[in-house]
Amino acid sequence: MTTCKRRPKVRRLLASATLGAVLSSSQLALADGGGTFSLYDADRNGYLDRKEFDTFVASKRNRADIAEFWTFQRVDADGDGRVSEQELINALLEDIKRKRQ
Repeated sequence: MTTCKRRPKVRRLLASATLGAVLSSSQLALADGGGTFSLYDADRNGYLDRKEFDTFVASKRNRADIAEFWTFQRVDADGDGRVSEQELINALLEDIKRKRQ
């Protein structure tokens, strides 16, 4: 009888753990741009040059605020003439934060 009483608790714990894992994987996908960076890094050198970045921006053209927010100079935070994965992640997270406000 004790086993039967524990089953719903175990099921709730498993459901909770599963939900937590799903949320974590979604957040992880969001944090790395959902694989966005690797899709646009055509030469696989670990950076987006201006041409690769322009291709990325072109994929977001359906948004009205794209020209203002997604400028190469703004995303290239360190000004080295190329966008690193971390710079793109930071810009994506900033964009999400901006949309929520």
